[in-house]
Amino acid sequence: MSIMRSITCIVLLMLSGCITSFDGRTPPKPKPKAAAKAYFQLGVNYMAKGRYDLAEIKLQKSIAIHSTAEAYNALAVLYEELHDNTLAEQIYQELLTRFPDYGRGYLNYLFFLCQYDRRSQIDTVLTEAAGKGREIAAISHIAAGNCALKNGDENEAKHQYQRALDYEQYAAGALLPLAEMHWKDKQFIKAKSQVDLVNNQIGYSARSLYLATLIERSLGHQQQARKMYQELIKRFPNSQEAKKLSGKKE
Repeated sequence: MSIMRSITCIVLLMLSGCITSFDGRTPPKPKPKAAAKAYFQLGVNYMAKGRYDLAEIKLQKSIAIHSTAEAYNALAVLYEELHDNTLAEQIYQELLTRFPDYGRGYLNYLFFLCQYDRRSQIDTVLTEAAGKGREIAAISHIAAGNCALKNGDENEAKHQYQRALDYEQYAAGALLPLAEMHWKDKQFIKAKSQVDLVNNQIGYSARSLYLATLIERSLGHQQQARKMYQELIKRFPNSQEAKKLSGKKE
């Protein structure tokens, strides 16, 4: 077998297997799930390279062989990148119909609707999400809060984040933006309690340690501020949050 044929065989093996093996026998065809996964990965890789034309073909092939929530989600995001809003919305709706428990689908669809300020549709999706369980309801309200914050409506953002906490009391995606808004409003005690909930119940993240450092400094708790800063530098040395504070060490 020539070198070029060997390379070709390896490439084809990722998708459907070579026609013959070294002993001349025809290997079994890959199972649908494996083939779909291979096409999905190719599609994602092409998206990362900006080859949306090839990515679309691979993702559609993946869905045709064995549909998954991840493939639908990637295809919807692809159409967003292509500014084909009609197809993007169609795929998001198909995604939520076929995979009603896929939280990221609600998150991305709500973000999509937010970009065009489709308030009535956002409310409809939030109502649907409320019936899908506490986690999805919380994720959806966090998405709506992010949307409101992006549009400069802090009051609506706070309302949506609080609704998320009604479903998941330790949701970092709601607690941290609330803490940051309260810190900016000089409500330091309230901000601290929210960040502490995340750090104590969920665990450290670059954002939670960054906010904790700022809040402790604002409260005059220099020793605790140094501790939070040191944790940030130790755990997330290359994060944007660490870089922001790098010139402000106590």
